[in-house]
Amino acid sequence: MIENKVKEKTKFFGTKLLSVLIIVFGLTFIAFCLSYLCPSDPVELQIESMGMVPTEELVSATKESLGLNRPFIVQYFSWLWNFICGDMGNSLLTGKPVFQEIMLYLPNTLILTLTSMVTTMIFSIILGVICAVNVNSVFDYAVRVITYFFASFPGFFLALLLLYIFSIRYNLFPVISTVDAKGMILPVSLLTFTMSAHYIRQIRAIVLEQLNRDYVTGCKARGIPAYVILFRHVLKNSLVPIITLMGISFGGLLGGSAIVENIFTWPGLGKYALSAIQKLDYPIIQSYVVWMALIYLAVNLLVDVFCVIVNPRVQNETEGSVV
Repeated sequence: MIENKVKEKTKFFGTKLLSVLIIVFGLTFIAFCLSYLCPSDPVELQIESMGMVPTEELVSATKESLGLNRPFIVQYFSWLWNFICGDMGNSLLTGKPVFQEIMLYLPNTLILTLTSMVTTMIFSIILGVICAVNVNSVFDYAVRVITYFFASFPGFFLALLLLYIFSIRYNLFPVISTVDAKGMILPVSLLTFTMSAHYIRQIRAIVLEQLNRDYVTGCKARGIPAYVILFRHVLKNSLVPIITLMGISFGGLLGGSAIVENIFTWPGLGKYALSAIQKLDYPIIQSYVVWMALIYLAVNLLVDVFCVIVNPRVQNETEGSVV
């Protein structure tokens, strides 16, 4: 029996890992195609950044020296192998290695994202559970109205509003964010409010669904205290969808942090990537797409593994699905 369970779990996690590798392979192929789909020639951009005129002879010679005259599929696998080995090429404009630049900015993005995710989930779980327990109360209606308010406004508008009120009007926080606790308050607050506006209602619905289950009625009939039912049974059964929401929120925060970093001038990978997109620096764009995909897939894989550990029945429900 134990051997069968071990084989089932090994098969499950192996299938998940294989699906992740297939997705990563597809994403790397799409990222590599960016330099071919965009109208500008990366070689011409590189030559122009060096202060030279991109003549036809110079462009051809540069492509030959860089191996860009080889067949497309050969270039792709060469780029993929170099990427795996940590060589992501050099920036077309600065000439600096892309890997070093990403390693410089990535920690700041992860700090901002992880901090925002933790505050978002704490804020959302507490308010979502209180609203579900006190459904249709004044507090419940007030929270729902506030969440609709924050969910209806675009993030960039709220970011500018926070900057105007707290940085310009009252001068409480710096306009240009610094990599410290004070500089993180405004961007973390924005990401927390905007994400919580969605997740409070979802967690409220999850907990409310559990509170309406028959086992809750049975527990009440046996005289079990309400707080025991809530913490020992309801929240435990709500844990899997809440953990799944955490994985989704991490991906949303990774994507949304790029705009936030640009508005608050937070020195993160999102701001670095937006600058590269504006300047059509393809090696940076390619590496950014792959790195964000890898982090997102890794987090979702960990979420799936943790969900199976918390509730083994999830393995049967998600068998054969992709991350």
